[in-house]
Amino acid sequence: MPFVFAPGRIGRPLVIVISLALSAATAAPAQQVRTISFDEAVQVALSQNILLQQAENTVELQSRQVFQQRMDFLPSLSFSTNGSRGAGYAQDQAGNNIQFTSKNVNGALFTQFNLFNGFADVAALEQAKYSREASVLDYDRSRQDVVFNVADNFLAYVNAVEQVTIWEENLESQRQQLAQIEEFVNVGQRPISDLYQQQAATAQSELQLLDAQRTTQLAHTLLIQVLHLDPFGEYEFVAPEIESVEVMPQAYTLDDLLRMAFSERADIEAQEQQILASREGIRIANSSYWPQVNLSGNYRSNFSPDSDGGLLNQIDLNRGNSIGFSISYPIFDRFTRGTQVQQAEVSYQNDVLALENLRQQVALQVRQAYLDFEMTEKRLEVTATQVQAAEQAVEAAEERYNVGAGTLVELTQARALDVEAASNQVQARYDHVFQAKLVDYYVGRLDPAQPLLQ
Repeated sequence: MPFVFAPGRIGRPLVIVISLALSAATAAPAQQVRTISFDEAVQVALSQNILLQQAENTVELQSRQVFQQRMDFLPSLSFSTNGSRGAGYAQDQAGNNIQFTSKNVNGALFTQFNLFNGFADVAALEQAKYSREASVLDYDRSRQDVVFNVADNFLAYVNAVEQVTIWEENLESQRQQLAQIEEFVNVGQRPISDLYQQQAATAQSELQLLDAQRTTQLAHTLLIQVLHLDPFGEYEFVAPEIESVEVMPQAYTLDDLLRMAFSERADIEAQEQQILASREGIRIANSSYWPQVNLSGNYRSNFSPDSDGGLLNQIDLNRGNSIGFSISYPIFDRFTRGTQVQQAEVSYQNDVLALENLRQQVALQVRQAYLDFEMTEKRLEVTATQVQAAEQAVEAAEERYNVGAGTLVELTQARALDVEAASNQVQARYDHVFQAKLVDYYVGRLDPAQPLLQ
């Protein structure tokens, strides 16, 4: 499986391409390769992520629940009708049996309106509102999760391909050294054991390159899965131009980040709304200790084709109505109400504990992200020094080789170290930028609507 990769150097765009096509002799007709940039990958994930779509459906369902709770304040209205047909015999005044048939149609409208239920309807409406707000906040956090997952997997793929480049350079260096040792052995300047050792080292480098290529393929496949792309398609992932991204020095402290996270994290706000919803659940459970007062009324009439008069005339003559109210209060319910209240209180307490646990998790995440970001800043400094030293080593090796004082192997190794140093610097730059965004993610201020890298 060939890899097409333009090695990244500081100041130049990094383009990473992986081809999953088989060789031309065995492959099916080539498919069109879809090129996906980092920002496009984020948008694809936001539009196709299954969990995000489920969260959006939950928001719609909770909104409908709020609507339903509002409608429960209105009276109900129902219509019922029934019809009958009968036949038989009856005696008239003279004692004669007379055959008869009867047909009848009845209709009624019934309405009921709750006057008082212990304010359960008010609490249910408030609970639905809090639950809807919690689902909206969960949806917002899910969008941030999607962006973070794309960034994390994209970075893993970038680093995996960087490792492929490093091991390719190392293998080339080992092969050139093997060729030189073979010449030395042939003229008797080196023992045969040196040749065997170098052959083993070259084979080991080949295995390491294969492992790096496999890691890259797995990272590519995982990125396809995260984006929910067609597994039969072919994709070329283009890494962002990391040099165009400005990472401003962070002026805030860890305490500032923690306070910001506690006030802005959508999942913390969602849990706070869930606590309020659970509190309304206690009110709903306690409402069962109050009496239920309902107002009801009905309007009825009937029609029979065997009677005199038309349809409208009979409906008018046979109409009737009633209105009434009812008061109900359970005297003994086998302690069902007490159990329901206790269940609601336990649910509320568990939600409070869940919030405390979440705050502890957020504090740990923010602290770790902040420390990791500080480490990436130091790593930038170290890799910059490494690149400078590697470039000087290449210049020295070239001068030695040009005057005959150095060997080709020394020059090749120096160049491989230079490539590795440059790759490390590019990787450090990626880590630094993404770690800065990771701080934003854990603090809760990551905006999925804005480009992640700008």
